[in-house]
Amino acid sequence: MPDSLSSLSLSLSLLFLLLLTTSSTFATSASPPCACEMSTVASTPLIDFLECLQETALAAFGPRDFDPKLYVDLSLKSDLEAVERTFANLPRSPNGSVPAGDLERFVVAHFEGAGADLVYAQPADFVPGPEGFLPQVKDPAVRAWALEVHALWRNLSRRVDDAVRERPNWHTLLPLPRPVIIPGSRFREVSYWDS
Repeated sequence: MPDSLSSLSLSLSLLFLLLLTTSSTFATSASPPCACEMSTVASTPLIDFLECLQETALAAFGPRDFDPKLYVDLSLKSDLEAVERTFANLPRSPNGSVPAGDLERFVVAHFEGAGADLVYAQPADFVPGPEGFLPQVKDPAVRAWALEVHALWRNLSRRVDDAVRERPNWHTLLPLPRPVIIPGSRFREVSYWDS
């Protein structure tokens, strides 16, 4: 019995020691807000920086005035290292957040508008009045509505701007070879299920 008690005591001591060192490791390894560390998934320096910018924007604007989608769609106006240096020198409050006005001016100065790396492309096969099914729709209101929906294809057609091919490291968009259809509204990029 004494051997089993000493064995149990040793096991509990080792478990306690393990828990103590593990919890202190987690407590000391927590990174400060927007530490801009490398991502644990495949990424690029621009995407890592945009994630950091996104965290900063959430702190600056708060959840009500924050659109997380905006920041991942931004393209650089200049070299990333210069933008990162300017970002590091932005004024910070005691809690580390950047004032909203300073952050807005920074984004305007250093990034193209979200979605600027896609430009309009007239679909080669688009016809304003499709033949076949649509002329057979009897109700004029339904036919007019269907023509409006059909026209959306023309309005949602885009191609990748030449700037993406010239400087791919300034963009998060892949340089796709052919025109695509985008979902529209705030969804400015193509997803595989859209085209």
